[in-house]
Amino acid sequence: MRWRTGRPGRHAVAMVAEDSGSVPARPTRSGHYRTIARLADAAGVPLFVVGGASSLRPAPGADRYGADLSHIPAELHDEIRAGAALIIEDLPATPATLDWVFVSPALRFGARMPGERLGRYRLGDDVAVAPEDGDAISAADYALGFVDLIEKGDHHRAQVNLGH
Repeated sequence: MRWRTGRPGRHAVAMVAEDSGSVPARPTRSGHYRTIARLADAAGVPLFVVGGASSLRPAPGADRYGADLSHIPAELHDEIRAGAALIIEDLPATPATLDWVFVSPALRFGARMPGERLGRYRLGDDVAVAPEDGDAISAADYALGFVDLIEKGDHHRAQVNLGH
């Protein structure tokens, strides 16, 4: 889909992964991601990806949270591995002409852990922002940050994260 932002002439493609109940097999999913990335690149617009928190690191140079899934329900393992593969393998392998941003939420996010709308967020890179508010973010504040990232266009071929 194309997204027209407040900046005249600024467009982007936003991509959201399916929830764990409908995640297709890895080869099919990777094919979908590659197709979307190829179309964004051909259109000359940046690709913004709604990512997962398990792809973040607790500290610089540390393994990603998703490296140890022993404390995560087994039914979520495929979804977590797919998200990790997207940021570790798929996006970095895209042509240099594709501008992409992988936007991870705080660890506590989503339907399983709804957060309170605060009207603000903090921005980090691939290291989870230090939790001031229990390492959570509401869907409304994540959306606010996601749109701000698109409109500002300050990040390129990078992973960022949003939290309170």
